[in-house]
Amino acid sequence: MGVNWTSEQRKVIELRDRNILVSAAAGSGKTAVLVERIIQRITDEEKPVDIDRLLVMTFTRAAAGEMRVRLEQALSKRLEEDPENEYLQRQSTLLHNAQITTIDGFCSYLIRNYFHMIDLDPGYRTADEGELKLLRVDVVREVLEECYAQKSPDFEEFAECFAPGKSDEGLEELVLKLYDFAMSAPWPEEWLSQCVSIYEAEDWESVCDSVWMKEVWKHTDKILSDLRNLIQENMSLTQKSDGPYMYEPMVEADLALVERLCRITDYDEMGEALEGLSYARLSTKKDLAVSQLLKERVQENRKQMKERLGKLQEQYFYTTSEGILSDFRRCRGPMQVLITVTLRFLEKFSQKKREKNLVDFADMEHFALNILVKKEGERCTPTQAAWELSQRYEEILIDEYQDSNYVQEMLLTYVSGWAKQKKNIFMVGDVKQSIYRFRLAVPDLFMEKYHRYTLEDSQEQRIDLHKNFRSRAQVLDGINFLFRQIMGQELGKVEYDQEAALYPGAVFPEENSLESSDTELLLIPQETMELMEDKEATTQREVEALAIAQRIHQMVGKERVLDKDSGTYRPVRYGDIVVLLRTVSGWAEDFLRVFAGQGIPAYTASKTGYFSALEVVTVLNYLHICDNPLQEIPFTAVLHSPIVGCTAQELAILKTSAPKLPVYARCLHYVQEGEEVCLRRKLESFLKIFQEHRKKVPYTPIHQLIQEILEETGYGRYAGALPGGRQRQANLNMLVEKAMDFEQTSYRGLFNFIRYIEKIQKYNVDFGEVNLSGSSEDTVQILSIHKSKGLEFPIVFVAGMGKKFNQQDLNAVVVVHPDLGLGVDVVDPKLRVRCPTLPKQLIRAQLKDENLGEELRVFYVALTRAKEKLILTGTVSKLEKRIRDCAALLEREKERLPYSLLAGAQCGWDWILPALARHPAMEELYDRFEVFHGRALFEQEPAKFHIQVAEAETLVVGELEEKLQRQLLRERMEQENWEEPEDEETYRVLEERFSYLYPYEILEQIPVKVTVSELKRRQQAEEDSDFLYFEPDVIPLVPDFIEKKEEEYQGASRGTVYHRVMERLDYTRAGSEEQIQEQLEEMCLSGRMSRQERDCVKVEDIWKLLCSELGKRMALAAAQGRLYREQPFVISQPASQISREWPDRENILVQGMIDAWFLEEDHLVLVDYKTDRVYPGQERLLREKYRVQLENYAQALKRLTGKKVAEKVIYSFSMSKEIRV
Repeated sequence: MGVNWTSEQRKVIELRDRNILVSAAAGSGKTAVLVERIIQRITDEEKPVDIDRLLVMTFTRAAAGEMRVRLEQALSKRLEEDPENEYLQRQSTLLHNAQITTIDGFCSYLIRNYFHMIDLDPGYRTADEGELKLLRVDVVREVLEECYAQKSPDFEEFAECFAPGKSDEGLEELVLKLYDFAMSAPWPEEWLSQCVSIYEAEDWESVCDSVWMKEVWKHTDKILSDLRNLIQENMSLTQKSDGPYMYEPMVEADLALVERLCRITDYDEMGEALEGLSYARLSTKKDLAVSQLLKERVQENRKQMKERLGKLQEQYFYTTSEGILSDFRRCRGPMQVLITVTLRFLEKFSQKKREKNLVDFADMEHFALNILVKKEGERCTPTQAAWELSQRYEEILIDEYQDSNYVQEMLLTYVSGWAKQKKNIFMVGDVKQSIYRFRLAVPDLFMEKYHRYTLEDSQEQRIDLHKNFRSRAQVLDGINFLFRQIMGQELGKVEYDQEAALYPGAVFPEENSLESSDTELLLIPQETMELMEDKEATTQREVEALAIAQRIHQMVGKERVLDKDSGTYRPVRYGDIVVLLRTVSGWAEDFLRVFAGQGIPAYTASKTGYFSALEVVTVLNYLHICDNPLQEIPFTAVLHSPIVGCTAQELAILKTSAPKLPVYARCLHYVQEGEEVCLRRKLESFLKIFQEHRKKVPYTPIHQLIQEILEETGYGRYAGALPGGRQRQANLNMLVEKAMDFEQTSYRGLFNFIRYIEKIQKYNVDFGEVNLSGSSEDTVQILSIHKSKGLEFPIVFVAGMGKKFNQQDLNAVVVVHPDLGLGVDVVDPKLRVRCPTLPKQLIRAQLKDENLGEELRVFYVALTRAKEKLILTGTVSKLEKRIRDCAALLEREKERLPYSLLAGAQCGWDWILPALARHPAMEELYDRFEVFHGRALFEQEPAKFHIQVAEAETLVVGELEEKLQRQLLRERMEQENWEEPEDEETYRVLEERFSYLYPYEILEQIPVKVTVSELKRRQQAEEDSDFLYFEPDVIPLVPDFIEKKEEEYQGASRGTVYHRVMERLDYTRAGSEEQIQEQLEEMCLSGRMSRQERDCVKVEDIWKLLCSELGKRMALAAAQGRLYREQPFVISQPASQISREWPDRENILVQGMIDAWFLEEDHLVLVDYKTDRVYPGQERLLREKYRVQLENYAQALKRLTGKKVAEKVIYSFSMSKEIRV
């Protein structure tokens, strides 16, 4: 049965030989239409096109893969109808090589085929995101250190202005932010140069001609126009039959004042006019016939007008033209330094990537652009490669065009049909769903064509797809009603008019459907928190989650939705429901916890994505202890995880059993002497598997090791059985894949893999969880709105409507805009004061509007995910005041809400509640707070809303009822007679499985290998602190250029350097301090040590050792060839010699490094250097501290040489003294 395409869809499919922009509303079937267009192009009887002559680009690899599958299915279907068709067979074969790809994939294709044009090694590797993040940070720090080392006054002033604190993180972030913006432009160096040109204006005429100054006047005109509308509204209020007529002259004066301001075009004149504003005083005449409500509304509107004019002066007209030029002169130097540093970073970062033969995605786009375009000055000339590709492709088809940027736009232009003088670009998108501004997408590219292309037949034609084939009419009516009032050109980049509205195209049988498909609002007053049972421990998010959970209980199993497969109605399931959040970070955990407490199965992507997913964290902890079992926190985490299954109580028992031992040794100890049988069995079972895995670490590939861990511990199967099991198993499989990818790099071994993971976690690099949108588990999904894009759900909760919008980027020291450049402060580093420049004020206002526009579009995406039911929820502060403010809009006749109200929004309710102010659904709230209201303006509106305020009493009662039901169920289960089960066979099998004990548990306690230092810590462990576990102190990163000032205070590093010097010291050339100095310099020049390391070595320390009795004996032994330094060893010892709890039939490898030893006559002398800070009289402490270590060294030497160690000597550099042990 064929598809019944609408007339607009048929145009999209059939029109040829032109540029086409398809503005496709949510749920309009744009992907299906795009696939059908491709199918018809390759099966056209008159002008068929081979599929490899089409270039199809999508936003994600998943979308490209889905489109390829759809095309393959469509071709297979055609071949079933006509199996002998050779042309279709050919297309089916060509499909595998067809260019159906992402923009990055296409760029990669260009580079592979034209690498010779850009002097790139064809063996390049696409950089892993984590690797790239590390490299970026390393390079920017290197660049900044170079700048500091040059001691340039200009740079020092710049650093003092923009990073006045103790850290350079602000500078690093600023350079990286500027770099990212530059790389989104076609010519990064040119864009950076234009940024500084703003501040190079020498005269006022140049300022007036600038793009940003014209934007200042545009923004001013927008504000004044909005004020004119506000005053005209006041005028209409005064002219009503019961209006405050006595205010009319004053309102006329206000209107004249604003009209006069609108005519001003000179900056200084506008500043003077705003500074000298005076307003007519409102009449005090009283008339009982005048409505008090209307008087108050006029007064409130007038107050807003005065405040906004005052804000306009503070924002843009706070200085004079000369003051602006003066600010520019003061900012010019720091701005030039910033651009210079960023250009240096761009150059050095590119150089580092070339050295490693790496390419990132930004490189791909710019390499592709350089392949296609040759830029000479202001002129761009297509290359031979561009000509060939332009000749090759019959049509370029782009999906999600609203998310393109300037570089991608140029690429598409140069591979289109210009060489054949043919327009052949087909673009599909919806600017209302452009929600990737944080990735520097430019929706203006879409809007420019939206306004320029015509709806009539032309070479550049626009086609609008209005019909939504996803949602019920009731859902669409609600969306249209809201967005007609809140989305416009000022914020959302598009007028939400009849052309942009959604029209129902889906058919829903009316029988047995949901009780009501009206859009619901669930308001949770913040005052509700005061009445909750445990208000201190209950957050606003938890209260909101509780309200949603109770609404879910009301729907699941009771209301009905249309089944997608059968086409009939069935009861609502948990899997029909999604909760959408603006961000899942912090929110998802609270919602999951509350839902679990309410007995609702739910699953979400974790707050920071992949590396925070529980199953991934657990396996990474296991890998940590396979590499080093003495890591307390990872080892404890594994014990507490399902791999071992220790409870918190069992961990406490384990801790108290041997408080002085590390947790690993404690486990081994408990297996021998522990009292709790259940805990001992858990540890025995775990340690056996663990020891086997540790033995395999040196020779097993990481990915194979992970697979064996998942299989042999059973954790892989366990994770798959949890809610969201398919997602969890996919995450674990992805970890295996990442390990395989890691093994393709130059690094090897478990230690390096763990270090790599730690670094990318430190810099917040995230692979992102595996996307399994087809998950079939019957659980409520909790998703971010961005992740929900392209998906659909029968019932949608849009939560967090009371959460404040994120406007943090407006408070940055430097604000960046891709078109307007940089906005900075004028900074006086001496007085520690800063003042924003006019460009910064403009850019902040522009960014605020664009941020709000993005929030509007994100809100639109969220609402359009719903098929049958839409519910908006959120906490709301000062509900009564909000409702009274909404009543002020009752007399407004224009449908669109005023720009000032929309631009002042701080959360979703600031748009939704005013949009409903004139809807009948608000009458109940008006009555509740005794707000006078007349007849609703939108009384005949088809959109229906149901507004409910979640009272504290209702939430508490609902929660108690749920708890009571669970308690009754538990009591019933406990009262069952499990001793006499009805099913004897099932009971026998369960009893057998749960009572099974692994028979070979005794040998799992022994470590494979220990170091001498570990033995020392094991046998001389001090009392633990009050904390069960602790993290080591973090040593801050000290820049290279000042590290020499700090090195002498870093004891561990100093000790390492002293050992290195003593290892390489030539005793035949150490007869004086000068000769020692010369040797140290030689070590520096040969790269044996750095200059900073050299500076922390005191020559007198070395000289005192050489002058001592021990030093003279060592020099004599060296002359005789009997001195041995840095002697490594590995010996085997019975386990019982290390710990009496361990059996003597097992052996342990002991590994260490002896500082020095020498042969005197027929016996040995063992020497160990120490740089510990000790004082005279404390020799005994040093001797006792290292006694065990030296005894192990002596035993190793005896077994290595067969000779007895006669002396064991510690030489203390801090006391310049030898201590015999």
